[in-house]
Amino acid sequence: MITLPFLISGVLTYKKYSENSQRDAEAYSDQIAEQVSINLERYMKEMERITISLYYDPNVLQILQNHNGPRKEDNYLKVDEISRMNKLIASGIIEQTEMEGMFIFALDGSLFSNLQETVRKSWKPDENPWMRQAQRKDGGLTVIAPSAGSYYLDNPKQVLSLARLIKDPVTNHELGYVKVDLTSEGFQKILTSVKVTKNSELYVFNEDLERIYPFEDALGYGYYDIVDKAKEENVLVSSRTTNYGGLNIVGIIPRDDVLFAAKQLTSFTLWISLGSLLMAYAAAVFTSSRLVNPIRHLQKKMRRVQNGEFHEKADVFSNDEIGLLTEGFNNMVSQIDAMIKDMYELRLREKESELNALQSQINPHFLYNTLESISMAAHKDKNKALSDTIMSLGKLLRYTVNKQERLVYLKDELSFVESYLNIQAFRLEDRLESELLVDFSHEYALVPKLILQPLVENAIEHGLSTDTLKLTISTKVEGQDLYIYVQDNGVGIPADRRDMIERRMTLRNEGAADAASDKDRDRDRLKDNRTKSKGYALRNIHQRLLILYGEPYGLYIESTSGETGTVFCIRLPFQWEE
Repeated sequence: MITLPFLISGVLTYKKYSENSQRDAEAYSDQIAEQVSINLERYMKEMERITISLYYDPNVLQILQNHNGPRKEDNYLKVDEISRMNKLIASGIIEQTEMEGMFIFALDGSLFSNLQETVRKSWKPDENPWMRQAQRKDGGLTVIAPSAGSYYLDNPKQVLSLARLIKDPVTNHELGYVKVDLTSEGFQKILTSVKVTKNSELYVFNEDLERIYPFEDALGYGYYDIVDKAKEENVLVSSRTTNYGGLNIVGIIPRDDVLFAAKQLTSFTLWISLGSLLMAYAAAVFTSSRLVNPIRHLQKKMRRVQNGEFHEKADVFSNDEIGLLTEGFNNMVSQIDAMIKDMYELRLREKESELNALQSQINPHFLYNTLESISMAAHKDKNKALSDTIMSLGKLLRYTVNKQERLVYLKDELSFVESYLNIQAFRLEDRLESELLVDFSHEYALVPKLILQPLVENAIEHGLSTDTLKLTISTKVEGQDLYIYVQDNGVGIPADRRDMIERRMTLRNEGAADAASDKDRDRDRLKDNRTKSKGYALRNIHQRLLILYGEPYGLYIESTSGETGTVFCIRLPFQWEE
């Protein structure tokens, strides 16, 4: 009863593990190809931006029109033209370390580049066959396979290039070509770190199925070689085509690499099995009795939980696997119970928000137009302060009425707070000062909407005294987390008041109380929130952050020193996209 099933399971396990290893390798290879595709698309769009900027520079278009005559062997380039061209090229390729150079080819044979000392001043059509590819694209970005650049004064360099035909935006007449050469080292930084197995290979082809990676001609296969290789049984092939640029990404994985771990596992399992079988015979009788009773007890508790009694807990009889399973079951039930209560509270809040939205249905465009009309009237009467305040109120309404976004950029949230501070400054005059100390690199971090204004409102409402109140909003990044500070120099928070606020902020529905009584308590608390919404503003911020990101994120009172002001800190993950 033990030996035969054990041997059968070993064979099936090896087969299943081999299949899973192959499937996982294929899935991982597809993921790698997809990630490479995303990286290449992003890079192609950046190159698109750099090369298309020529269309928006009148100086470049004028210079190319001046050099639109018949091609000459030796062309005279004015110093002013070279200077303007170099200025544009330098602004486009700044910080692009992977670029060998950027070149602008005029139709009369003139050549402009940022490499003045190492590049020729003219070009020849028969030495630049890539121009035919650029013409076929008719102004679109073209990826040129690695080739030797004939316009370099020294030995021709092997470069991967991106090219575009330049046309007059008004007449659509051809004016020249722009070409960006990439070094092999710079381009390979995007791809060389990609490795699925030890002997796996990655290839990239352009739209004409010319290989652009790896650069070296001696390595790898052509596109159709890889298509034929995919028919063989000893390799796995995954491929992707980028939506932008039409690049074909192909990965090859030898099947021996995929099955290597499975073969090692089989050898290891055979030796372990021999020893385990001997031990299993001796331990079978002893362990069976200790397993049955705890499992029956756990099964009984599972049935009760299945009937909705989430406060049930199973007793732990031992520290073995059954004991760990029982502890895991208890933790799982507790978490499910807490999640159900949190979801119930969230549903109540959503219903309350829907009711509030129905009660406040009014055409927002009517409000915007009305406020703009009042602002124009105030501006006409030369009351700039009143006009600015009305405009700030309009911005507040637009921001709060738009309920589409759950997460917004930090810069939009700060703009909303600035509008709110403008209104408060108009009301309080010289009794309120504000300062934003936010790093530019933090402005595009995603934060929950309407997360800062309640803190600013709280500081003004509770910190204002006879002296001028100064509000400071600052940010910092530590590790993967973003910290946002709202600081004031107001009257501060007494110790007992601070303790009460922190207890209210961290109040959660925990424990093993009856679900029905919890629902009644939640309903009463939500009713109290509607009458004392300001008193629960800080708690709502903290709970929103917990629901979105979990521990340890949230709102914290970082420091307070009696009469010298208060500092609130928001901690949340630093992220760019949802």
